[in-house]
Amino acid sequence: MEDYEQSRDAERHPSPPGVGPTRVFRAAGMREAFARVKAEIGPDAIILGTRDMSRFDADPAQRFEVVAAFPGAVAQRTKELASGRRDDATRPAFAPPPPLPPLSGPHQERAAEPTERHLGQLQAAMQSMETQLANVLEANRSMHDELSKLSRARITAEATAPTTESAALLVAAGVERDVAEHLVSRAVRRAAPRRGIAVARPPDLAEEIERTLQVARPLWHQPSGTVCALVGPTGAGKTTTLLKIAGLARYAHGRSVACVTTDVDRIGSYEQLALYCEVMGLPLVAAGTREAVDEALDGLADVDLVLIDTPGHNPFSAETRHAALKPLASREVTQHLVLPATLATGLIADTIECYSGPALATLILTKFDEARGLGALLAAAMASVVPVSHTCDGQDIPDAIQAVDRAQITRELLAQAS
Repeated sequence: MEDYEQSRDAERHPSPPGVGPTRVFRAAGMREAFARVKAEIGPDAIILGTRDMSRFDADPAQRFEVVAAFPGAVAQRTKELASGRRDDATRPAFAPPPPLPPLSGPHQERAAEPTERHLGQLQAAMQSMETQLANVLEANRSMHDELSKLSRARITAEATAPTTESAALLVAAGVERDVAEHLVSRAVRRAAPRRGIAVARPPDLAEEIERTLQVARPLWHQPSGTVCALVGPTGAGKTTTLLKIAGLARYAHGRSVACVTTDVDRIGSYEQLALYCEVMGLPLVAAGTREAVDEALDGLADVDLVLIDTPGHNPFSAETRHAALKPLASREVTQHLVLPATLATGLIADTIECYSGPALATLILTKFDEARGLGALLAAAMASVVPVSHTCDGQDIPDAIQAVDRAQITRELLAQAS
């Protein structure tokens, strides 16, 4: 096989004029290849070329190639003598001179000097070639690494484009950018092992939205004897929301309902609530202290659902917040934080943190009719583990309130984002 390769390579490397037949030598290292040249042709071999065969996926044992030639007529003569054949057609017209007597002493030493010098030059050339090859290989490795980086960057950019587009669509649907990017990023992380590519498609996004939304059953489906206090900042819509829940619980779900208000100091608040309760046929008790609340709840023990309206206050003032919630402290009362959907994401998270505690049961988000979309719902869900029980989208009593349905909210969000 090697002779075949050598003859084939000899065709690719024809002998230059005055140069004997060519031979191809391959070895694992350049030094080993030159050693084979020296062993088979001799120190006077003529080096025609070298190359690194690794780029052709060659056998590692034949990584480096050296093309060498015999030194002209002398090499041809050597081959003829070795084969024992003489071609008359190529025999010179004159007889070769008789062999010279062997050299000895100083003459032999002087004759050896050119050979040693040639060997030194050959070794220096080998070292220079090995250095050049090492530099070429290093440059190839650097180029390969750079191309790999560019390829990875291109793949990342192609994969990131749909992700960025998905986040932008959610932003257009009213979701704040940091919430949208975080949501899409989580969807990508979950979908990547399954799809094999870092892209979140609409089904992946829908799945992540439904997973993010923590939902509680509506207050009108709470067990009999439940006492629910609606708490939250001024202007959140607590009183209106209380009347919506009371009306639907009473007339749509057949529950017995009673109302209690601790907002007795604000002018007109009791009178407004009393008017609506009278129209809907609901009992209303005013109780501004803890003792008054306890007494009112004792008298309403047989009612299915008791709803307590509390005064608005600054949620970031511990003093006013504690004053508003103090009347609720002595009984088992669940608190339901009412927040407008028009709040910024950071403010929603901070407000929920102010009310966090064992009594806080659910979130109720209002004023979606004034918001850009359903983004506040996602913001609230991502800001806290407290589930959302209701959303409100207007002032109509009792119609403008809904229980939260994950699938419906997800469909509406994606529809707004499409």
